[in-house]
Amino acid sequence: MRAAILLAAGTSRRFGHRDKLGERLGTRSLLDHALANARASGACRVILVSNRPRRTIGVTHVRIRRACDGLSASLAAGLAALRPIEREALIFLADMPFARARRLRLPGRAEAARPQFEGRPGHPVLVRVQSARRRLATGDKGLAGALRTALVPGTAENLFDVDAPADLRRARRWRASRVG
Repeated sequence: MRAAILLAAGTSRRFGHRDKLGERLGTRSLLDHALANARASGACRVILVSNRPRRTIGVTHVRIRRACDGLSASLAAGLAALRPIEREALIFLADMPFARARRLRLPGRAEAARPQFEGRPGHPVLVRVQSARRRLATGDKGLAGALRTALVPGTAENLFDVDAPADLRRARRWRASRVG
């Protein structure tokens, strides 16, 4: 079975330390967009890893104490929350409101599958749980470069990351150009 892990425990330094995941993009928050994408991925369960209480329905919430421990600490907490039957995990980042898991599969001996667009790797990333647990690094590196990763075709949506207020303004314009 496949689960989805949504990493939402960052410090938002480049956003001015505000809760950027609560910022609105259309009628929903950034976090709500990411949750909707994780739910729509076909995963049997969504695990939300956060450093603060979040009001979410229908997800398993894992709270970490220190966001400053980096991406690897959040990822380790999400992987630890997986059940033995969940052998694959889609890793979503909560500040990527447009990233969808369109038909991601693990080909052959690959330990991960990652969408790429115009030569740039994106998210979400699909991983074999056993390999991810074994090779997880520390700090902000996460699993980058640690797994045999198959790059699969993606779209611009797989790259759109909201790190700073200017990124949110750009996301609002980009979304508006596609909606209406």
